[in-house]
Amino acid sequence: MKVYTDGATSNNGYAGAYGGWAYILVDNEDNIICKGMGYYLNATNNICELLAIINGCQAAEEIGGKHTIYSDSSYCINCYKEKWYKKWVQNGWLTSSNKPVANKKFWKQLIPYFENPNFSFEKVKGHATDESLHSYYNNYVDKMAVQAKELCVWKTKEI
Repeated sequence: MKVYTDGATSNNGYAGAYGGWAYILVDNEDNIICKGMGYYLNATNNICELLAIINGCQAAEEIGGKHTIYSDSSYCINCYKEKWYKKWVQNGWLTSSNKPVANKKFWKQLIPYFENPNFSFEKVKGHATDESLHSYYNNYVDKMAVQAKELCVWKTKEI
């Protein structure tokens, strides 16, 4: 099973930023069998990327089997590949420069999937225009994440 994830944020790094996240699960015949999306207030790009992966992993776990998670987030994929999270935990959730790890509550939700042998994580190029299925599905979840972000704006205005 393949899981494609993406996050989208407006006003990243500024007060009042809002974002959306999305995932799709794709079977071995390249059919989308499940999808999900949501939004987050006071978001950053990294938070939305993390939420997309966490929610995609949760959906995949319910189905069972082995899963490859595809993300265009260097932040998330590098953490997995370079095992940053292991050092963070050893250092009491401090970075190598003795600063608190950003987005700790989200990392704590994702790390069990990093440790689970049924999950692997791969980087894909974001917003690519080639004809590959990776590009197609990455662009598909990007559109979903942008749509979720816009729902956040609508909800915020309606409150």
